Amino acid sequence: MLKIVGVAMAGLLMVAQPTSAQPKWAQGQTYSGNIDIGGVQVPLLSGDWIVTGVEQIVLNNAGSGGQTNVALAQLSDGKLRAYMMLSYNQQALSRGWNVTDSKNCLRNEIHYAVVISDMQLAKSCSYVNHAVFTIAANSAKWWKDTVDYAKRHNIAVPLTAILSGTVVSDRANFVSVAYYFNPEAKGFPGPINTAWQTSDWSALNVASNEQKKSYIQSIIEWTNSTRSVVEAGLAGKLKKGESLDWPTAMQ
Repeated sequence: MLKIVGVAMAGLLMVAQPTSAQPKWAQGQTYSGNIDIGGVQVPLLSGDWIVTGVEQIVLNNAGSGGQTNVALAQLSDGKLRAYMMLSYNQQALSRGWNVTDSKNCLRNEIHYAVVISDMQLAKSCSYVNHAVFTIAANSAKWWKDTVDYAKRHNIAVPLTAILSGTVVSDRANFVSVAYYFNPEAKGFPGPINTAWQTSDWSALNVASNEQKKSYIQSIIEWTNSTRSVVEAGLAGKLKKGESLDWPTAMQ
């Protein structure tokens, strides 16, 4: 389901530039509250989060300094409760961003997608999808590092997760954050079908299961209610230690 909402975000244009004082990421580091990346803040869900994977990639934007991808995990009784993927620019620009992840907000075969603003200098959108956890030779470094970390620490990783993604950008910076929730942590059985198209958690299959529909709806409502917090973080307006509450479905 895709929604387009024509709302301009004039209040998001003046923000701090992430050119200094960025975290020196290392696998095993622990964070809570929110993460400051040079004046831009990224909210975490409440609790402690462990860095499991880091990747630096080159972007086509001249002078951007590239993109940093960071994977973090929260554990509960040795199992993955939730997982988080954070992407952001290393250097500020002045002409806005064309963020690849925002294409997820235009998909109509996933659980939910909404575009709040799609201007060059102010983008904001969100989506809810299901993810299948696999690893292949061409998998990204941050994901290979995460799988390796899980194996070394005997962490049980689910085959499927429900992700809530939000992408925001202004003329200077962008942040793309996806929170992956483990349905098995709330008592749902492991999936029978693990291919993405035929997954037990695909939009088509969930439509016939009231319990799963309720779970997904809770994630959608949480996504819409927390997008403003991600936007505030882009503008550097979060208080120290400010974090996100967990979706009702994961409490």
